[in-house]
Amino acid sequence: MNELSDYQRRKLLENPNVEEITEKHIHYSSSFKIKAVESYLKGEKPSDIFKDAGIDPSMFDEGYCLYAIKRWKKKYEEQGRDSLKVSNTGTKATGRPKSQNLDDLTYEELQTIVEIQRALLAEYEKKKN
Repeated sequence: MNELSDYQRRKLLENPNVEEITEKHIHYSSSFKIKAVESYLKGEKPSDIFKDAGIDPSMFDEGYCLYAIKRWKKKYEEQGRDSLKVSNTGTKATGRPKSQNLDDLTYEELQTIVEIQRALLAEYEKKKN
């Protein structure tokens, strides 16, 4: 997605088909997604679908409209029409792993880490030779 200007963001957010805009994504209403997929299945061009919804396709990279509708279409066909009513954003994200501060570990925990590292180094040396 192209980086949007403040003006473009405001215009998009005024549109009832747009629910939210983050740094990297535009979240569209479920009713728009369903209508877009059904119009696409009837043969309408993706850019025309967006234009009819009051969303200017020239704000986006070439092919953006097509790829968005294809993603929604896949979900629509695999999981049904109602699947577009539910947002799965971030459901598969595991997040950044928690870093562990060594100062928070006990002596025994640190000793265990050292033993594991020594065992791994010994295995590595055996495989190397």
